[in-house]
Amino acid sequence: MAAGLALIVYINSLPNGFLSDDVQTIAFSSAAGSPFNLRGLLIGPGLIVRGGSRGTYGPVTAWTFLVAHVMGADLPLVHHLANVVCHVAAAALLVLAAAATGLSPPAATLAGALFAVHPIHTEAVAHIASRGSVLSTALVLLALLWWRRAGSIFQELGALAVCALALLADEQALAVLLLLPLADFVLPRDASSDRRLGARRVVLYAGLVVLAVVYVVLRRAALSSAGAVEQTGIFQANPAALLPAGLRIVTGLKVTALAISKLFVPARLSADYSYRQLSGVQSLAEAGALVGLFAGVALAVVANVLWTRHRAAFFWMAFALITYGVVSNIPFAWEVLFREDMLYMPSAGVCALVALPLARLSEARGRTVGAVVAAVLVVAGGVVTVLRNPVWHDDLRLAQATAAVAPESARAHRMLGTALSDADQQDDAIKEFGRALAIYPGDRASLYNVGVILQRQDKPLEAISVFRRVTDLDPKYAPAWINIAAINNTQTAFNPALDAAQRAIDARPEIPNGYVVKGHALRGMGRFKEAREAFEEALRRAPAQPEALLGLGATAIDLQDWSLATSTFERLIKVAPVQDAYRGLVYSYRQAGREADASDTAALARSLFPGDDFFSPEGPPSP
Repeated sequence: MAAGLALIVYINSLPNGFLSDDVQTIAFSSAAGSPFNLRGLLIGPGLIVRGGSRGTYGPVTAWTFLVAHVMGADLPLVHHLANVVCHVAAAALLVLAAAATGLSPPAATLAGALFAVHPIHTEAVAHIASRGSVLSTALVLLALLWWRRAGSIFQELGALAVCALALLADEQALAVLLLLPLADFVLPRDASSDRRLGARRVVLYAGLVVLAVVYVVLRRAALSSAGAVEQTGIFQANPAALLPAGLRIVTGLKVTALAISKLFVPARLSADYSYRQLSGVQSLAEAGALVGLFAGVALAVVANVLWTRHRAAFFWMAFALITYGVVSNIPFAWEVLFREDMLYMPSAGVCALVALPLARLSEARGRTVGAVVAAVLVVAGGVVTVLRNPVWHDDLRLAQATAAVAPESARAHRMLGTALSDADQQDDAIKEFGRALAIYPGDRASLYNVGVILQRQDKPLEAISVFRRVTDLDPKYAPAWINIAAINNTQTAFNPALDAAQRAIDARPEIPNGYVVKGHALRGMGRFKEAREAFEEALRRAPAQPEALLGLGATAIDLQDWSLATSTFERLIKVAPVQDAYRGLVYSYRQAGREADASDTAALARSLFPGDDFFSPEGPPSP
């Protein structure tokens, strides 16, 4: 039943398209090139970009994106269906895991049903880039199930293997390393089972320790390869990250109170909770600090009561607290202060907790009342979820909904500004970026986007002025330097263009566009050999980048290197069959004495670009 409900309430998420970070996540995950490139997956593209200050380490989740890419199945429907299938599996596994921890069949079934329809899950399920939350939860529940039901060492080793996959699916799965031993300690077994499993458990606990060590080593290597995290980005995504430990913990408790409210009353859901929608606690006298401290005390009291009266309920409360605790900013600072997909895994524990009294009520004299309450919760949750799913259909719809619910979030207004710009509503976009900057003047991305709009509107001086403001805020913001260089190149100001290009390269040497604008500046200065080297360096980092190929082809013509020119334009046509590529190739063929190839290519180009006289049989000899 839980699996069926999960499928029913998320069917209307399947027509949703890609969001901007979905595309970024899939592209980043596909950088390993092959599903068998374990090194690339484990310490490279396993970093999945998810809107925090850095990526989220999840190579198994990255692998699922990579497999779809290699199979040519990079379609929104395929990826949304994968998320829904993972959710269906998680709902079914919760029923089985709950039963394995001592819940009655009605209670376990109700737990799965509540989990299947809970509206807090819409971000995790309807948002492709949040797949790690859904996949890791399914794996954690499977590991718990096998751990509890294991009758042989092979089954227990299988549970360890699933633990490893869960850890590599999403960082929040770290909680499984505590949950499995906790289940042994809290939940009773029969005496013969205890004697049979006792000796083996020592080996298995040692295995969990080994998994933790290996995971930490791999994650650290992956994060090191991603480079340093910029402090401004950290603050905007997580205002608590830079606070002293005491205030960070109190902020974490304050946000925990928010998380509890969202789990029990999932109203006013939002895709963003960054600065200033949520802010760090600056003093213990703040109302938010008092609410957080009260929440901490209340949770401790409830846990103590459940420990003495109902061990299974205590375990599922611990499941919720530990899985959320990993990302709560209480033990350590996390990448973001709060996100709704962080509650996907903890909600399994909450649903089990809620199901226990409802199931008992249904079994008592108030059977009808209990059944009605349970039915109302399931139906209400399903309706809200079905209504929420279309919000994730596209960037504009999501951004509009987010800005309406989170008006104090600079990132929400930046999201809306970006979506409006993509919809060619530039004036409205600039207003939204202005709102973001009014909330957080250090929002470089919003300021940069204003510059991009001015650049597209052919306002070079205004655009350069805005980009300079960005570089004043952050001298290492490479995209702004790249655009400054590009504008100067179009204005034939090649010396300042070269200086800006070099600054971009110094800040981010891995970005190919820095070398592209450097190549154009050098070419404009007549330094053709150096320009060729710059374009070739860009192609070493991105072998199929059209701008670098076009620049290298043009530079080869300047150098009268017809072999390089023809081979470069041939490569360009394969990745970007644009008009300039055909013009360059026809001209290069002619200069190389390859008249037959020039004629054939010109004939093909005439069919593609009938209005260009260059491709006519009597066309001009130079592009």
